[in-house]
Amino acid sequence: METTQAQRNRAEEEAAQWVIRLGGGSLSAQEQRDLETWRAVSACHEAAFQRASVLWSDLDLGGREKKARYRRVAMQAATAGLAGLCVLGGGVGTGWVEPARWFADYTTSKGEIRTVRLEDGSSAVLDSHAAINIRYTARERRVVLLGGQAYFTVAPVAGGEHRPFVVQAANGGATALGTQFMVTREGRGVDTTVTEHSVRVTAWPHGVGPQSVIVPQGQSIHYDQDGIGHPHQVAAATVTAWRMGQLVFDNAPLSAVIEQLNRYRRGRIVLVRRGLAKRRVSGVFACADVGSATATITRELGVKTLSVGGLITLMY
Repeated sequence: METTQAQRNRAEEEAAQWVIRLGGGSLSAQEQRDLETWRAVSACHEAAFQRASVLWSDLDLGGREKKARYRRVAMQAATAGLAGLCVLGGGVGTGWVEPARWFADYTTSKGEIRTVRLEDGSSAVLDSHAAINIRYTARERRVVLLGGQAYFTVAPVAGGEHRPFVVQAANGGATALGTQFMVTREGRGVDTTVTEHSVRVTAWPHGVGPQSVIVPQGQSIHYDQDGIGHPHQVAAATVTAWRMGQLVFDNAPLSAVIEQLNRYRRGRIVLVRRGLAKRRVSGVFACADVGSATATITRELGVKTLSVGGLITLMY
């Protein structure tokens, strides 16, 4: 099976993490077994590990202190492949490698939250690094979410307004049956969260016909190229708190917290130790001050961070 660029990027990142862990000291017997298993997964993994190992050996670290080792290896890893991962994944937030954003009607940069007033009286609040196109016609009011997430307050069908309001994202869309909902597009996956009344969510999975579900207030649903899920209850006020400039976490896994923080920062936080991903985090943080949020989380969890040129922050 052909290795995709995303798989190669992921292998480069994981290889860099293994090298950094090796540089910090001897692996336990279980960690050594995990490393051998990871290397044996594919030729792509083994090649990425060999490249990272060569970078390590070329550094001639000698007796330099451990922190310097981490910094040098991380910098080499970044230039060898992680930088590409961060750019393609929205890490640096410039958007210059995302052609769809070049032609978007409205966009936000990293850390920016913007309210767009639409011609029919509806509004869209764009979260950090989001992009939309407006496609209003005589038959419908269509907004295309190209990436990121947006919160919609819809002018209802009443009086002279008869057109349905549709938010298209990836291989599906949401038709407003009420007035307020949020759509999040990450890669090929889309989540729709309803905060007022209801929304009809329709997806067109590969190889099958359309699937449609009515999502009521206070619930969310996910769809992707494989199909549509089932509505489930969510704390709507929590997941939409970013509109007020806040990120709210209630016993959330650190991996999910880092994913959210990365949405608002230039660069990317990378968890080095896999065991950290399941650590739990609770708190309220400002979207505009991700640095303070990161400092608070690392202090409370007793973990460390290492920043590499403002591009990558390693958490270990």
